Amino acid sequence: MKKYLFLLLVCFAGLLELGCNKNGSSGPPLITNIRELDTTKRDLKVIGASPGSEIVIQGQNLQGARQIFFNDTSAYFNPVYNTSTNLIVVIPSTAQTAATNPSVPSTIRLVTDHGSTTYSFSLILPPPTISGISLDITGTTIEINGANLAGIKKITFPVPGNDTALSYTVNKTYTQIIAKVPPGSAFTDSMRVQCLFGTAAFPYPPPMVIGSLSNENAAAGTTLLINGTNFIGVNQVVFPGGIQGINLQTVSVNQLSVVVPPGITTPDSLRISGPLGTATAPQPFDTYLTYVSPGYLSTFENQWANPPDNTGFLGWTGGYANAATATANYPGGTGGVGVINQSSPMSGNSAAGSQGNGGFLQLNDVPWVADKSKSVSNYSLKFEVYVASTWSKGAIWIAVGNWYGWSSYSARFAPWSDPALAPNGKYKPNGWVTVSIPLTQMITGNQFWQTAWNPNGSAARTFNDYPTTGVCFMVMNDQPDPAPAGSINIAVDNVRIVQGK
Repeated sequence: MKKYLFLLLVCFAGLLELGCNKNGSSGPPLITNIRELDTTKRDLKVIGASPGSEIVIQGQNLQGARQIFFNDTSAYFNPVYNTSTNLIVVIPSTAQTAATNPSVPSTIRLVTDHGSTTYSFSLILPPPTISGISLDITGTTIEINGANLAGIKKITFPVPGNDTALSYTVNKTYTQIIAKVPPGSAFTDSMRVQCLFGTAAFPYPPPMVIGSLSNENAAAGTTLLINGTNFIGVNQVVFPGGIQGINLQTVSVNQLSVVVPPGITTPDSLRISGPLGTATAPQPFDTYLTYVSPGYLSTFENQWANPPDNTGFLGWTGGYANAATATANYPGGTGGVGVINQSSPMSGNSAAGSQGNGGFLQLNDVPWVADKSKSVSNYSLKFEVYVASTWSKGAIWIAVGNWYGWSSYSARFAPWSDPALAPNGKYKPNGWVTVSIPLTQMITGNQFWQTAWNPNGSAARTFNDYPTTGVCFMVMNDQPDPAPAGSINIAVDNVRIVQGK
């Protein structure tokens, strides 16, 4: 009897071992294949993948996984999705590739509770891309911005003779290269960055681009700043009528300084030229000379003009300075101006009206565009402003609507609160400057009786959405700190609606 019982136990143990082997629950782990997680591509073998992607490891005896390494970088995985034949895992975004470290082993290492295994597998980067380039003021050093700029083999430029970068450095995220340009006069083609996983190209030499003018309606004799990129060797600034600018200075590779010449009689483009070609300002220069309607809301040349005259405003609101007074108090302008001077102190969170009629500058109801069915998305409200005293408290709300019939479509103008314009919270530009407010920032949800700005409103879709074309500049204090008298003392001129920025 004992003999039979022993034989039964031996047979049962053998069956149990056989069953375990059939289920892949014993023996060392073995990786046989890598595939994508997408089940429609389960039959495609993957021989390489990018850091950050999700894959399926297939094989035998994969259960009981403890750790997974891609080029010695530990990967996260959810053990719920670990079976004896499959393991879903995300490749670590920090895992090294042959492009970032040529000595990587190019392996997957799986550690389980019953052994470990390795599998040859390459981590690759997507092809490199270049989003933009810019030169320094000398034209000999170039900044190349993009993505996946790793494993660089060569950087070339379209110049005769030696076309290879003299030297270069790459940042830690492989998104920027600083390179020394080889000598020689470049011909128009592309510069190229050859990397381990592909080549990226970008037109070269880079064009000069004018982004903005400090004052689009600058008067003769005043200094104009031209902002943009790749201002290398600029030797000419041409104003409307083909008139040359005076005292051209290169401030930096991104900025020029020039004195506006006399003799400009009509608005037109402003252009610059140099070794990299020519560039044109995005908006016409000196439009105040003709103030064409539709589009011009007011030039403030006439204090009492009635609609549809776009030279004036409602004269009992705000303040007014004729040309002579403006020249004395707000020098460098283009004639009469509207004045906003906060003469009384404002407590914290004060609505419009604390300054009486002087706290409003109401413009006439004049046409903005010929076709009101157009989208507002590519239009801006522009004007020139002169800040007479440092501005660090209070705000101007600019509301669409006629006198005490203002809608809730409003924009907030408080440049002192913008770190890009006033890093120290104090705004005092030099002379007259152009302000541009996209109409997409003129939003609902802000009525003139409110004491705090609501940034969550909606912009109009088309010009038909505006109930009227009158506009009012309102003195507010939408912050908790009080604003002493004189916190806002500005002059405004040449209010207009333009296409673009």
